[in-house]
Order: sequence, then structure tokens, then C-alpha cells
Amino acid sequence: MRKLLRRRVFGATLLTLMLVVAACGGGSGEDATTTTSAGGDATTTPAEMTTTTGAGATSTTGDGPGDGPAITVASFNFPESVILAEIYAQALEAGGYAIERNLNLGSRELIFPEIESGAIGFLPEYLGSAIAVGFGAEAPTDQAEAVQALTDLFAEVGVTVLEPAPGEDKNVFVVTGDFAEENDVSMVSDLAGLGELTLGGPPECEERETCYAGLVETYGLENLAFEAIQEGAARVAALSSGGIDLALLFSTQPVITVEGFVALEGTEEIIAPENVVPVVSNEVAEAYGEDFASLVNSISELITTDVLLDLNGRVELEAQNPDDVATDWLNENGLLDG
Repeated sequence: MRKLLRRRVFGATLLTLMLVVAACGGGSGEDATTTTSAGGDATTTPAEMTTTTGAGATSTTGDGPGDGPAITVASFNFPESVILAEIYAQALEAGGYAIERNLNLGSRELIFPEIESGAIGFLPEYLGSAIAVGFGAEAPTDQAEAVQALTDLFAEVGVTVLEPAPGEDKNVFVVTGDFAEENDVSMVSDLAGLGELTLGGPPECEERETCYAGLVETYGLENLAFEAIQEGAARVAALSSGGIDLALLFSTQPVITVEGFVALEGTEEIIAPENVVPVVSNEVAEAYGEDFASLVNSISELITTDVLLDLNGRVELEAQNPDDVATDWLNENGLLDG
């Protein structure tokens, strides 16, 4: 076992900082960062909620799916959510549905009233965060139970939950590739016998059952200390330099792949599933029926966690526009004409 460094060195290369500053602007969970995450405390004001991006406000085609309302597709205010909204919006437009976009809206505190009122017709959500943050309920750690819980909660406010995608954007505990190899670890439970370790995370992580407190109590990691490091970029820098041994990040942050970090598995007991899951107003779902649901579900089944990593990388590392990334991905999968 390597000697565990107790130094708190927060220096990092310019590349790493650039990657993380870009990557830490979003995600479905609440712990990995406190800035504009899907479950976090975004500061967007109501006046900023009219931001429209993408291919235009409305699009129709000649051979449409029949009479029905225009579908307002919305997103949270971070790149991954905008990409997902564009993927579904463009696929629906190609299928003949009239689409309006209202993207980069902000947090659930701002978006949920719009869903409940029917002003938003379609939103790519995240399973666990929708339950815990959107409704203030306890999110089951079993995916099927979480889907049913969310379905029941949204049914009370006139919203339909469609099939979840296999892809998740959730909190993960990562170590460096060298640490994983030298200590032969792939599961969080493997950390129990490694001596004194330190987890870096935002301050609220220390008391949360989904974070540090859960690791200690559920997996018996009495050897794990906690260090509060607010910003994701600083956590990555500390992990890379050896200042901490374990860091809390989001599963779809490109920096995990770029830096060769290893996301430890086996966290199902404390972290709820965060699969991408489209939610639709009952007005839209009932107007367009099974054909509409089947089209959306056929898109969702292709969205894996690896796909999310790739799409985020195109925006955050290659500086491509989310709507262009969505178009390219749909074309690559044969989902658009031409």
C-alpha cells in the first residue's frame, strides 16, 4: 500500500482546472457541487427563465402525428441537461411534432411549478433527484422502486413518467488509477482494510447518509476521515496531488476519463439511481398516445452513461454547441432524416 499523503496541496495543471471548471457546472445530484446542479441550489432568477436556445422556438412538419398541443421542451441550466433536451426535441420534430424550447431554466425550485401548471410539456429529469429534491421524499435505492415512486408522485400533479434511460448522472466516489491499481480496489467496501484515508467533498457531504456519513455507517469505513473542499476543481486537484485519497464527483464528468480516475462501485445502498427519465404533461401524453411514448422511449434506451460522458465531452472539452452535439448524435444513430 502506498504511503498516504496528509499534505493539503491544491495545485493542479491548467488543463485539469479547465476541465473541472467546465465539468462541475452540472449534474443530477446534490453533493458533488453546489453550483447549478440538477438537484442543487441554482441562482437563476425568474427573469432569466425565458432563455431559448437551439433550432428555434417552434417547428412543424407536413405529415405530423395528428392534432395536439405544441410541446414545450425544457431543461435545467447545465450543459448535459440542454443536450438531452435538444436530443428529444429534435427527434420529436423529425417525427412531426410541434416543438417549443425553453432551455437553461434553472433549478427544480423554478421548474417544478412550471411542470405542474402545464407550462412545460416535456423535461428530461433525473430519477433520484426528482424524488428527493423535487418532491422532498426519500428516494429508493432500487431503480424499479424509484421509478414507481416517481410515477406515483408525478401522477398527483398531472405528469406522466416515461421509461428511464440506462444512463445515470449520479454522485460517485473516485480514486486515482494508481491508487486503485496499487491497492486493488474497485468497490467502496474495499477501502475498509487500507488504513487511514481521507474523502474530499463539499461541507454538507459530511453529515449526509448519501455521502460521508453513509460510507462510514453502511460500509464500516471507520478508517475514513473527511475534509471539506467546496469546489469540484479543488477536489480534483487535491486528489491528483495526493492531498486526499477519495473525492466526490459526478459520474458523467469528462475529467474522470481524462485524468484516469476510477469510480468505485457498490454504492447502491446509499446512493439512489439517477437515470435520465423523461417526464411529460398528461395533456401531451394523452393527446399523442402510444406512438409518442414509443418514440421517446426508443431514444431513451440508447442513452447510456458512456453516451452522456461522450456528449458532455464534446461540449465541455471540444467547445461544441449543445444543439449541434444533439444533431450529430441523432444522425450517428440514424434517428434523423439526412
